[in-house]
Amino acid sequence: MADHTFRLSSGRLLGYAEHGDPQGTPCFYFHGWPSARVQGELMDEAGKKYGLRIISPDRPGIGLSDFQPHRQLSDWPPVLSELAAHLGIDKFHVIGWSGGGPYVLTTALAMPDRLLSATIVCGAPPLTFLGYEHMFWVYRLMIRLRHAFPTVLGLLLRAGERICQGQPDRAPLKWFMGMLGEADRKVLSNPTTFAVIRQGILEALSRGPKAVIADADIYLSEWGFEVSSITPLIHFWHGKQDRNIAWQYTDKLASIMPHTTTRWLDEEGHYSLPITHLDEILRQALNLPEPS
Repeated sequence: MADHTFRLSSGRLLGYAEHGDPQGTPCFYFHGWPSARVQGELMDEAGKKYGLRIISPDRPGIGLSDFQPHRQLSDWPPVLSELAAHLGIDKFHVIGWSGGGPYVLTTALAMPDRLLSATIVCGAPPLTFLGYEHMFWVYRLMIRLRHAFPTVLGLLLRAGERICQGQPDRAPLKWFMGMLGEADRKVLSNPTTFAVIRQGILEALSRGPKAVIADADIYLSEWGFEVSSITPLIHFWHGKQDRNIAWQYTDKLASIMPHTTTRWLDEEGHYSLPITHLDEILRQALNLPEPS
């Protein structure tokens, strides 16, 4: 992984990492929550295989990126535009996993002519519009704490940081692993994959819970646009065994958008789908034929 920073016109630093083929077609990868630029490492091998230059930026306040007070989802496209200009990039692919999904949507809305493709895998939904009915109970608890006891939520995230540093086969981390579905547990049993996921969480929390809470506030706020007004084609992928973000959210979201494709994987979860099916996801984004 190659880490970089550059200074935005606002004066804030933006951090990002590069993976895959340095000479390849640009592809911006938007990390999940809580995570950071290091999550893009999961696409390194596939990026080399398919000739993609994977660029994964830290969102403001996360990892190497400076905090941005009162940030909104609509603030992201100008930041991405500055990063693309810094790297000499005109057109690009975008892929967002989990909490990165909304950033794909706002990019598609703001820069439709610059997209080569747009893909969302197990993406976070507009909760103010679609509600909390299908939300994972841990996230529902965090939302209640955010509104009623924000200090407690900060302490909980601090505790989560310490728990995350433990061994996945030992309590208390083992208890959290047990909340996941079978497919997710299997994928995370791979030490390399687990190490990347863990490091992403630790990077997200490296500047304290304030930045992670601010990053989560984006999902709890009004997005400021109608998803039905997004004109580029959006490829949606979701596993029906996803316990973090239920596939029904993506189903509802795709149904009100004009140009989408949807792929439902009956046996896949939140972590297993983007890792197990990464080749298929990239082949669709690149409009490549299925291998015979």
